[in-house]
Amino acid sequence: MSAPMSRLTTSALFLVVIGFCCVWSDDEFEGGSRTLILEHSFDSGLNPSFTKKGTVVLKSVKGNRAFFSQVSPLSTGELDKLKGLARKNDIYRLRLQTGSGSSGEEYVTTYIPACGILSSNLSDHIWIHFDQTGEVMGISVETVSSQCTNVNSFSLQDWNTSVEVSQTVLGPSPDTQSYIEKLKREEQERAKGQTEDKRSFLAKYWMYIVPVVLVMMLSGGGDQQGQGGGGGGQ
Repeated sequence: MSAPMSRLTTSALFLVVIGFCCVWSDDEFEGGSRTLILEHSFDSGLNPSFTKKGTVVLKSVKGNRAFFSQVSPLSTGELDKLKGLARKNDIYRLRLQTGSGSSGEEYVTTYIPACGILSSNLSDHIWIHFDQTGEVMGISVETVSSQCTNVNSFSLQDWNTSVEVSQTVLGPSPDTQSYIEKLKREEQERAKGQTEDKRSFLAKYWMYIVPVVLVMMLSGGGDQQGQGGGGGGQ
């Protein structure tokens, strides 16, 4: 292979590699992945205590790649608490740790009827919502059923949790800047007198012209009558 052809092939391969890396990095988190802690609560009241349910590993926002890993199976005590919530028609709570602030850990929280978790055999589907910058906005959860039915609770141990990622998309915004500029131009044209009256001379001043014409016609007719009468007297 000649030297120019070799250099051309190397340059093309380099551009392809750079383009692939740019596309891949645009779809990935910085560092390759992001891990978030998912916690749940089986308590009632305004100040429930939370324990770790598992971890969520996020590979990509745009590619919707997320994986859940439970810490441990559901214990007998937790199962009894969950059934107690269901009997009272209470809620099962989830929260996702998003970071740390000046006041401590920061979370986004959601909940679902405890009956839904039991009747779905510990199967739940979690949505993690991100904004345009890649920050977590919220979390939501859903189950196949929300009704309390007869469940073989002896087999309820492992969580069947799936996770999906969604990112908000900005809609079209009104072009206010162009509208403001248009108003400014119209105001400047009015100030410079560029919005002239396009009507003809007669259309604009007919109310002044008609009286003058009538006066001239009347005065001209009177003079002719006077001249004709004087000639008859001679």
